[in-house]
Amino acid sequence: MTEMDERNIDELIKVLEDMINERIPVHQGCHLLSGMYILGNELIWYDFVEYDDNLNDVPLPDEYKLWNEEALTTKLNKLEENKARVLSMAKELLNEIKGL
Repeated sequence: MTEMDERNIDELIKVLEDMINERIPVHQGCHLLSGMYILGNELIWYDFVEYDDNLNDVPLPDEYKLWNEEALTTKLNKLEENKARVLSMAKELLNEIKGL
């Protein structure tokens, strides 16, 4: 395994753990994982790219104050509807990677 491969794995583990431990929002984690996938990280499941596409219109916490309350609630409900599945996938992938 090359040093680049190890860095990619370390970065992947950090994002997954940050999502699982809610240090970053689920949709931000999907966005980061999607970027890594596009850059060629073959360990990342394409499902994260699909969730990134689905959740890319949900604002980040720093942006909440810029949103109309009703529109924000709609977006956060969308996020909540997908959160459990994304976190489950993140845990599965983390376990798979740590088993390598």
